[in-house]
Amino acid sequence: MAWNNQGGPWGGGGSGGSGGGGGQSPWGRGPSNGGRQSPDFDELLRRGQDRMRNIFPGGIGAPRSLAIIVLAAIVLWLLSGLYRVNPGEVGVNMVFGRYVSQTQPGLNWNWPAPIGSVATPDVATRNRVEIGFRASPGAGGDIDVAEESLMLTGDENIVDIQAVVLWRIDDVEKYLFDIRDPESSLNDSGASVKNATVKNAVEAAIREIIGQSTFEYAITEGRSQIEAKAEELAQGILDSYNSGIRIEQLSMQKSDAPQEVVDAFRDVQKAKADKVSLVNEAQAYFNQITQDAEGQATQIIRQSEGYKQEKIADAQGDTQRFMSIYQQYQTNPNVTERRMYLETMERIMGNMNKVLVADDGKSGTIPYLPLDQLLKSRAKPAQSNAAPATNNDNQQSAVQPGVQP
Repeated sequence: MAWNNQGGPWGGGGSGGSGGGGGQSPWGRGPSNGGRQSPDFDELLRRGQDRMRNIFPGGIGAPRSLAIIVLAAIVLWLLSGLYRVNPGEVGVNMVFGRYVSQTQPGLNWNWPAPIGSVATPDVATRNRVEIGFRASPGAGGDIDVAEESLMLTGDENIVDIQAVVLWRIDDVEKYLFDIRDPESSLNDSGASVKNATVKNAVEAAIREIIGQSTFEYAITEGRSQIEAKAEELAQGILDSYNSGIRIEQLSMQKSDAPQEVVDAFRDVQKAKADKVSLVNEAQAYFNQITQDAEGQATQIIRQSEGYKQEKIADAQGDTQRFMSIYQQYQTNPNVTERRMYLETMERIMGNMNKVLVADDGKSGTIPYLPLDQLLKSRAKPAQSNAAPATNNDNQQSAVQPGVQP
């Protein structure tokens, strides 16, 4: 069996025993150049110490070595002041807690701690505050918060109010430095409440407006007015504290009677609705009758005005005719008197029964002309749509011999 590449099993190719050379027994074989050696930790440690001696020739305690260490620490400390501002955020640089400047989104630098600090509030997101309830999609519905939702009205009734407020940061410097812990505080039970500053201001504003309103007004037509007034009042409260917060929308989600009396309240509302309906029907009937009466009155007045104008026109016409006759009378009195006499007689005699008697006294008989009978005989053919006879024929047929008295 070959134990050595040099020769025999105990030694190879050279002179004896412990002398030269190459081969060794398998129980005393040293490391082979062809095999893989494990790392020599002592050698690595020695090489590291040599490198440190090259960097710090006089040792770590030497002045040059201390200066290099201090300089490296300062550089690392300054690099720790780099920070990133995300889109929608504003970087606020502070030195010893005092406001210095603002930075835009991107990579920025400020003095690192403990000299400086940085805050990056989100100014683009609209924050949501719930008053009177808490949204809980996982629980199958919203959770009522009675100590926030129940409010006292001006007429000493209780109304259940739930509202949602949307707000955002308008002034970063005021938001961070003029109010304490603007985004959270502790409630009565000791739990943390998000957006407590906005919630407290809006809740106080709604309670004040509700306290000045009646119950009926708060749950019916007054909801939109209450929203506008509460939003304006809450914004005034926040501005008075220099909060840097801008309320963008206040919406009342619920304005109703408490759950314990809601059934009775609905009955009352139904009765009021019936009352309003009956009043409207009566008012409609009243309007109809009134309009008819006003129309008849207007018609009578117009007829009276027409009759008045007619009589005035007749009187004015008579006056003008009289004046024209008077002027003619002044010009020629005899002719005018004769004409007036004839016209008067025509007007008087035209409606009378007339009998003409010839009084010559020669024949012993008195012939007469019965004009009244002639008028009656002429009226009958006219009523029967017969053709009227001529005046000459009527006169001939109407002439009869007289009767001697």
